[in-house]
Amino acid sequence: MRTMPLAVGGLCMVLGMTLVWYFFGQTPHRKPKHSDPAPTSSSVEMEPSRRVVIYPSEKPGGPPKLVSQTPDSTVDVRWANLNSEAIAALDKGQNERAVELFEQCHVGVPTEKVFTSNLAEALARLSTNEYDAGSEIDRENAITHLTRAAELAPDREDLKTRLAQMKQLLKSEAGMWTDESEHFQVSYDGERSDLLGGASQITMALETAYQQYGELFDSYPVEKGRAKIRVVLYKNDGFHQATGIGHWAGGLYDGAIRVPVENLQREKQNLVRVLRHELAHAFVHESGGRDVPGWLNEGLAQRLESDSMSMAVTMLENTRHALHGTQLIQLDKMSGSLGDLKEDAKIAQGYRQALALIAWIESTYGERVPYEMVAGHKKKGGVAAAFFQRTGVKLDDAFADFAAGL
Repeated sequence: MRTMPLAVGGLCMVLGMTLVWYFFGQTPHRKPKHSDPAPTSSSVEMEPSRRVVIYPSEKPGGPPKLVSQTPDSTVDVRWANLNSEAIAALDKGQNERAVELFEQCHVGVPTEKVFTSNLAEALARLSTNEYDAGSEIDRENAITHLTRAAELAPDREDLKTRLAQMKQLLKSEAGMWTDESEHFQVSYDGERSDLLGGASQITMALETAYQQYGELFDSYPVEKGRAKIRVVLYKNDGFHQATGIGHWAGGLYDGAIRVPVENLQREKQNLVRVLRHELAHAFVHESGGRDVPGWLNEGLAQRLESDSMSMAVTMLENTRHALHGTQLIQLDKMSGSLGDLKEDAKIAQGYRQALALIAWIESTYGERVPYEMVAGHKKKGGVAAAFFQRTGVKLDDAFADFAAGL
């Protein structure tokens, strides 16, 4: 009998959650353009970015091998068949239907552990989709369903951890002021005069990026039915308390874009850059799903984060210079979160490679190719197949050519 997957890459809850970590002193050939005071970690320009997983349940390289079980042989065959039907629904992404069927199994045979654990898994996946949907009601439903999943599977620490994080994030937004534009909801502390007077600047930059990315990805998430994209602006301390991430973080995407900002006017240029970077991850998520390879996800986000052509060119030149003569990391080592490379030097190397590789693919095969690869990730064969279909070249061979060119 077909069996039920019990663990799915940390419930597939964390792919797409992104940090921007700015490296100091990593590009020694960058020269300051002015003599302003030394920047803080939230106002550094032209440095490479870092994405790391904030939830330890996510496994390097994507979902782990799934654990499987079947109901006890004494269970009535009708419940076993219904369990198989529910598994098929879950495999197709029909989470609500799967929950309904597993619930029937659980009610019918409440002592069968497989039915209980399967129901918990289905509820967790449903919770993930609801949280990603973005609306307030969906987020409340996500917490309700994950709470029940954790109660059904008390030994699953990943469920407890994720539930605590979701509640903390929801709590962090309580009482915030919200401004809306066509595609965004921007929330912030209503007592902050700097944001009260500058929210329109933020939404204008976001709307500009949304239109640009919509053309590039050939997809407009809100027009396709997604809720407006939430952007939550915190003081540095508030950001740290809400996410558990240190002050070196420039931003986070977890279904919402979360960014620390102390002084809007002083940090405006870098804030726009961080927002564009995180919004790029949102588009990658919507177009290609949660587990788009890290090198493609981060390469595109870095490629798109600057709204200045000259700054983008400078960043790319510095990146290529830093890569010259170095030992490159193979693509299969960068398929998951680049933070999984562990060592700071390797992570920085991975981010540079990602940016340089995406730029090289654009110049060699056409600027549409990376976006088609993202969309192709959901299809049979994934990113590599999409690249071959578009170019007639194997991805590994292209990477070898890229490496030789450096």
